[in-house]
Amino acid sequence: MNVIQRDVPIHNEWIGALDGDVNATIRPQVTGYLVRQNYREGDAVRKGQVLFEIDPSTFKAAVDQAQAVQAKQKAIHDTAVANLARIKPLAEKNAVSQRDLDDALGQEASSRAALDQATAALETARLNLGFTRITSPIDGIAGIAKAQIGDLLSPSATAELTTVSRVDPIKVYVNISEREYIRWLERKPKDGNLSAIPLELILVDGSVHPQPGRFALLNRQVDPTTGTFKVGALFPNPKS
Repeated sequence: MNVIQRDVPIHNEWIGALDGDVNATIRPQVTGYLVRQNYREGDAVRKGQVLFEIDPSTFKAAVDQAQAVQAKQKAIHDTAVANLARIKPLAEKNAVSQRDLDDALGQEASSRAALDQATAALETARLNLGFTRITSPIDGIAGIAKAQIGDLLSPSATAELTTVSRVDPIKVYVNISEREYIRWLERKPKDGNLSAIPLELILVDGSVHPQPGRFALLNRQVDPTTGTFKVGALFPNPKS
């Protein structure tokens, strides 16, 4: 046989753990009783899809009350504006005292501040009402619900409602030793483009994932308990 000189690829194999590219923890932002679950556990959900609903009765009442307070403050402010509009030309003609003008200016400023405060309170009440519909922040797969219908939910609760994971692309974590890391540094591309390193994912049944992956991240430090670096790679997963 003829001796041939050529480059031979160097392969390394590691056991990896799959994880979502993004794992969004779903938690309530207001306190109330859970009245509805609008998704089936394990199903794909879309960004903005309503997953849970909290009883909105108390929050609707708060919005109505805030609207009434805002309407009252607006009427008071409108009266103060009209009063100031009457007094200003009279003050220019010295038909009223400077004190009357100062009082009118103060009443208009005070009523305007009260109206702004009432408007802000109304906006807060509307936000809280909106929070009774708990939506998914991303497209992904919704996990098992950890709350049941009738549970009292609160932002201070330690347990989340569920988790939504984005699995396209899917993230794979592997642990490499310090020695492997040093060898890898010697062979990495000169331009430092780590995404150019070819990655292949072999599933538990021996089949090969049809999409090649790319390097995504390297943890900043060695795990002192194992002496390894955690490396993350991303693989396209369009059929998820």
